[in-house]
Amino acid sequence: MNITSATGTQPGFVRVSGRLCLAGAIVGVLVALVGLFVSPSVGTDRYSYPHTPGAFAVSESLIIVNHLLLLAGVFGLIRSGAAGGGLGRAGSWTAMVGLVGLTFCEAGAIVLADSAYPTSQTDALDTGYGITSILIGIGFVLAGIATIKTRQWTGWAAYAPLTCGLAVFLLVLPGVFLFGDDTFTVGRLTLMAWMLAFAALGLALGRRAPVEAAAGLRPAQSPSTASDR
Repeated sequence: MNITSATGTQPGFVRVSGRLCLAGAIVGVLVALVGLFVSPSVGTDRYSYPHTPGAFAVSESLIIVNHLLLLAGVFGLIRSGAAGGGLGRAGSWTAMVGLVGLTFCEAGAIVLADSAYPTSQTDALDTGYGITSILIGIGFVLAGIATIKTRQWTGWAAYAPLTCGLAVFLLVLPGVFLFGDDTFTVGRLTLMAWMLAFAALGLALGRRAPVEAAAGLRPAQSPSTASDR
């Protein structure tokens, strides 16, 4: 059995989705680093803090690119079959819906780039961020549990999807909502940690699958064997 018959897709597609996911994680880390080290151009009472509205729009646009690349990783996880069907597929699609919703939140943030903070509009957007992040976390936890159960991925790779989900509840949400005046700094640090989890997912998708490797190591038939069939 080769990986195509096992998952219904070409292994090359899954590897490409892994590279896209890894690229998205790198973009996310870079955006977070810039946010940490850039000198504030506006006060904390502006929604675009620490950027000017224009720079904020650029930053959010890069985050949208980040989300779209991470979506490729989730799609690759589905197509790889590593999470199986049922629970794994439901979890993966839940994570995908959450990421799509989060992408729309980033677009909404661009619209509010010149807004004061907080306002009723920014509060509503923050609620959207929270809901979509929770959806992503739940989805990846379910998909991660399913991935471990299927045992199609081995070693650290088997835990990559679950790590993406647990990071939401153990790092991202506490970092954003529980640190008061340090929310911005802690939020960027937790975002970087979350992106490292997605980088691991991208690397896991890029690995040569055991079934594919086994197929590649299968000894070639001799002419006499082939002629006997």
